[in-house]
Amino acid sequence: MGLFLFAWLTGEGIIVWRWVKQGAPPTPGAILLPSAVYLGLAVLAEYNPARATAIALAWGFDAAILLQVVGKPPAQVTGWPPAMINDPSVLLPKGASGPAGTAPKGAANPSTSTSVAAGGPFPTPSGQPVPQPPLTGAG
Repeated sequence: MGLFLFAWLTGEGIIVWRWVKQGAPPTPGAILLPSAVYLGLAVLAEYNPARATAIALAWGFDAAILLQVVGKPPAQVTGWPPAMINDPSVLLPKGASGPAGTAPKGAANPSTSTSVAAGGPFPTPSGQPVPQPPLTGAG
C-alpha cells in the first residue's frame, strides 16, 4: 500500500499546487472528486490479485492530472479573495468604533446612571433607582 498511498498524495499535491499557484485555497469539490477516485482504487487494491492494477491506475490518474496542469496557464476563476458585502440589509459590524471610553448611542453609561449614583444596581422603567432593603444584622 506504500506505492498506492504515495500515488494518492502525489495526485492531491498536484491539485493543491495548482490552486495555490492561482492564489486561492482549493475548493472542497476540487479535492473531493479525485479523493473519491483514489478511494475506489484503494478498495480495489485491497483485493490482492488486483493490487498492481490499482496502483498502476492510481499513477495513471496522477499522469492525467499532471497533463491537465503542466503547460497551460490557469484559466479558471477562483473567486478568491471573496468580494466585500455592500448590502445594507446584511447585519455586519462596522469597521471602526468610537473613541475609547464612549458608549454607543442609546447605551447607558454606568458612571452617570442614576441607579449607580443612588446605590441601586438596576433602574426602574421611570429611571428612578430601585429601593434597597435595609441591611439587618444576622445575629
